[in-house]
Amino acid sequence: MQTNELNIIMVAPRMIGKTSLLAAMHEEFHKTFERANLQTWTDDSKTLQAITECKQVLKTIDPKFQKSVETTKPELDPWNDEGFVFELGSGGRKFMAIRFTDPTGEYFATNSTQRQKDYVKQRLLKCDAVIIPIDATALMEKKTGRVNYSEVGTWHEEKNDPERITTLLKAAYAGLSVPRLVILAPVKCETYMRTSQDAENLLQHVQIGYQKLLNFLKSDGLFGKVAVVVTPVQTVGNVVFAYHKTRDDGFIKFEYNKTEIKAPYAPKDGDQPLRYVLRFLLNLYNEEKKRQLEEDQKELSELEKNLSKEKDERDEAKQKVAEREKAFIERKQTWLPIRFVANLFDDAYTPYKEAKENFKSTEKTVHETQTKVKNSEIKVQATQKEIDIFNKAIFSFAIGCKNSDGFAILQGAKWLPIPHN
Repeated sequence: MQTNELNIIMVAPRMIGKTSLLAAMHEEFHKTFERANLQTWTDDSKTLQAITECKQVLKTIDPKFQKSVETTKPELDPWNDEGFVFELGSGGRKFMAIRFTDPTGEYFATNSTQRQKDYVKQRLLKCDAVIIPIDATALMEKKTGRVNYSEVGTWHEEKNDPERITTLLKAAYAGLSVPRLVILAPVKCETYMRTSQDAENLLQHVQIGYQKLLNFLKSDGLFGKVAVVVTPVQTVGNVVFAYHKTRDDGFIKFEYNKTEIKAPYAPKDGDQPLRYVLRFLLNLYNEEKKRQLEEDQKELSELEKNLSKEKDERDEAKQKVAEREKAFIERKQTWLPIRFVANLFDDAYTPYKEAKENFKSTEKTVHETQTKVKNSEIKVQATQKEIDIFNKAIFSFAIGCKNSDGFAILQGAKWLPIPHN
């Protein structure tokens, strides 16, 4: 975990709706964090610009969706894509940074360049959480209409490419030793979330359509390390699937209509992936902080023991000074000839001088250790306060997490604990 930075990556082929999903999540940032009593700081970036432009298009889109969000263009060098970074904190103090990376879908294709493949693998290795947007229409529709109980959509393999996603995660998660979160996020799913039954049907088809991936994540080496969550997001709101058509280039395009001509951009459940991501990441962060707190408390305890011992040594040195001072004064008060002879055999001043120097040294040591104890106490208190702040935030995120009507934790609930408030 690099300098308290946590990383999330969006993984999906081209034109699935990664940026639209990120836009729907971004729409919920302010109120989600505000309710958790957290502050955010955001720097401008290409990804943030893309999110803003995406939201602008969706807010002004026509009833027949003739306008569309532009796909993210690949960088000449994929490593130039720094993603969308925001810092998280409380009371004006920044605790951590969270980085969302939204690579263009071209990077995930089998015909991507070797540098793009290396970039994807390294990002997947580094990222604490992976969000996989799923084109719900491709999953749920076939040429003759809605899929049946055990089917997947005609265009699911072509558009969502679950085989490729599985291959990428297999390569990245081989020998995984740290916890990870995988979120399957059906997007453009308004048509399939109208009723609880519709939503549960969508959830079931996500599990069918990504069976190979889910089986891999359930394997012995990963089951205890990977949390898997399904969070559908209605990325536009107020729209329904109308029909599909084949473009001149052979590309299948899904057409949508607004439920009302003037229906506004109203994404729904954009907070859900965000809530689960933060619930997972902040729990990870807090576990690291708890380990740090334990080490800091041990260090403080050791310092306090040392301080107690050093104070005893200082008190002994102080007593020794008093004894030597008394002997020195008594010597000074003796008759001069006797004092002269006595000093030849037993110098009273040198032991007194040495005792004072020793006391001064022990006093300095005590002062230095007291400073260390004070700094250590401040450190322990600050870490404990940070843990408490994030425990409250995790609780706030968790109580708003949906876990029914199409939403589900499929595995790894232990990585998503709810702290006592």
